[in-house]
Amino acid sequence: MEKNITTSEGGGDGQAASPQGQAAKHQSELDCSKCEARHRCLGEGLSEEQLLGLRKITRTLGPFQPGEAIFRVEGKFKSLFVIQSGAAKIETASFEGAKLVDGFFFRDDLVGLESIGAQQYGHDAIALERTLVCELPFNQLESLCSFVPRLQRKLLIILGQKIRYTNETIVHGRYVSGEKRLLFFLQMLCEKKIIKKNDNTGSVDLPMSKGDIASYLGLRPESLSRVLTKLQSDGIIRNHTKKIEFLDIKAILQQVCR
Repeated sequence: MEKNITTSEGGGDGQAASPQGQAAKHQSELDCSKCEARHRCLGEGLSEEQLLGLRKITRTLGPFQPGEAIFRVEGKFKSLFVIQSGAAKIETASFEGAKLVDGFFFRDDLVGLESIGAQQYGHDAIALERTLVCELPFNQLESLCSFVPRLQRKLLIILGQKIRYTNETIVHGRYVSGEKRLLFFLQMLCEKKIIKKNDNTGSVDLPMSKGDIASYLGLRPESLSRVLTKLQSDGIIRNHTKKIEFLDIKAILQQVCR
């Protein structure tokens, strides 16, 4: 996935902002043919010539270790980032200083969309596990879109999907129970295909903490704990500290659709 590796300090032009004292991140040319996310990234469906144009403006950054920042809130908005491997969260601080988790991102997800049209990033983007990202300088991506309509359409589709997901889970989620919110979250994990499935059962190793999940769902940690306990009592899941086993995936999807 990486070749001709060089190192450079993050935070310069077009680069991801690095926390103070963070080690320099590797940058590399891309070999998209070896990337695990190649079938679902922005380049999906492009011709070889069009894909070459996208490769020319894209580079791999990482690996970011758990807790390291891909970019920081109020840093100058310059790039979007595709998760090549690993996982990340975006978070902001409340008026009281508490961390508020606003989203989770997994392989092939596009991070930074919320900052399009702004001068600065509106969140911290923090790696949850060892994470590699593809950096897409936005000005160059915007210029490329004008020559490659299929790429522009793909970007608009991703924006539309994000708006729909926000409406269905965050906006409408204010009016549903904590159990329903968690079920929507588990459904999302199913759709992201990060769950190791075996027929109607499966499991997922959680890269995020239960506290992060509670914050994202707008629940108190004790409320999330009660919901997890109920789902376990119902025989739908088995709850572990950093892992959830799905004993009945169909039951999760059926309850979401009620």
